[in-house]
Amino acid sequence: MSKVAKPNDIAPWEREEILELAERSAGIGVWDIDMATGMLRGRPPLFRMMGLPPTSGPVPIDTLRALRHPDDRDRVADGLQHVLDSGSDFYEVEYRIIRPDRQVRWIFRRGRIVRDGRGKPVRYSGIDIDITERKAAEAALAESEQRYRALVDNASDIVATMDLDLSVTSINPAIERILGYSPEEVIGTRLSRYVPVDQLGLLEKMRERKFVGVEETRYETDLLRKDGQRCTVEVNSKLILDALGQPIGVHAIARDVTERRNAEARQMLLLRELQHRTKNILAVVQSVVLNTLVSGRSVEGAREAIVGRLQAIARAQEFVAAGKSGGAPLRELVEGQLASFAPRARIDGPVIYAGAPFAQMFALVIHELATNAAKYGSLSEPGGQVIIEWKVQMDGSEPQLSFAWIERGGPPVKAPAHQGFGSRLISAALSGTPRIAFDSQGFEYKVDVPLADVVRASKPMSPEAEDP
Repeated sequence: MSKVAKPNDIAPWEREEILELAERSAGIGVWDIDMATGMLRGRPPLFRMMGLPPTSGPVPIDTLRALRHPDDRDRVADGLQHVLDSGSDFYEVEYRIIRPDRQVRWIFRRGRIVRDGRGKPVRYSGIDIDITERKAAEAALAESEQRYRALVDNASDIVATMDLDLSVTSINPAIERILGYSPEEVIGTRLSRYVPVDQLGLLEKMRERKFVGVEETRYETDLLRKDGQRCTVEVNSKLILDALGQPIGVHAIARDVTERRNAEARQMLLLRELQHRTKNILAVVQSVVLNTLVSGRSVEGAREAIVGRLQAIARAQEFVAAGKSGGAPLRELVEGQLASFAPRARIDGPVIYAGAPFAQMFALVIHELATNAAKYGSLSEPGGQVIIEWKVQMDGSEPQLSFAWIERGGPPVKAPAHQGFGSRLISAALSGTPRIAFDSQGFEYKVDVPLADVVRASKPMSPEAEDP
């Protein structure tokens, strides 16, 4: 009586086709080795994987062993021998093959050893899986991670990761250059340890903003160096999310902008200094103009006097601007006003840098003395000359600048009947009390000024201190 086929029955040839399809889809090759004969039986996908033509009969195991990469042969053989000797049943290994078409492929092998009643290996069966693509992906990932690590380790900015409580979980070596701490000292500590107390509120505010949907936060804050000094950093930070989009940490990059911040502060200081000096100069100019115009001289005379005095101020400002620390050497101030009479002026004195306030008034005094000498004194005669000397005297409680202007070889001089603005200027412009003599040999002007007043730089006024 013949058997009736059931609807769910699968013919043997169909089972074989399904099995081979599954093997090829998964990249699996099935094999079995007779340990006594060294012969291997394999499924067709195994041979295709190895680049060999499929065969239904057994082949010598050396047929496949010959494909192994020379650098892997001993490792694979030694590993199998160790498993056989130890009595283990399973052996897993990854190795390379070189197929007949010269392709290099990575193979993962997992085999099971079958032993007889005495523990002797009789069969060795298992699967080979082509893992070349996985190995390529792992190599690419490792290379990418290596490049990233090299970039992070050599970055000039601090690159750090933290947990949600802002405890540092990783940080690059830049932390040592910027804050003075080694990465090992910082990992595991809270970020708040390095933030000044007055900046903690900003830190918490930026942290909370991330949790309400702000993708990244950019801000500037101060950090405390290991030596206790502050530095300013520009921070760009964002949340680290897991596969489900839930926050698990914070990634931050901090750039040291201390020099930029200091440069901005210096720029603001210089701007205020410029504003203050401008106000001072304008006040001097206003005083010069008003006092010259009320002296009763003609319009042309007033014009000449004003232009000369303004030029004296301008030359003084040029020297002050070019001098170190906003000062000007006394010699340059004197030579600048006596440029037209250089061969007839004997100038002698040590190098002294005058601060801007003294330099401006000193230049006006020298200008008035030179103008009077050219009109009425020694410089009005071809053979006349002027001697300008200064020195520092240490006799009193504080150093004094002793300055002298002495005219010789000019016409007889006498005290003027009335004092004009020029006379009042040379008498009161400097902080010392001048000694003025209309000697028969020539005019003399001497004055002692505290050296501290000479070298003092102008100080920028704060907005609160300025007059309304």
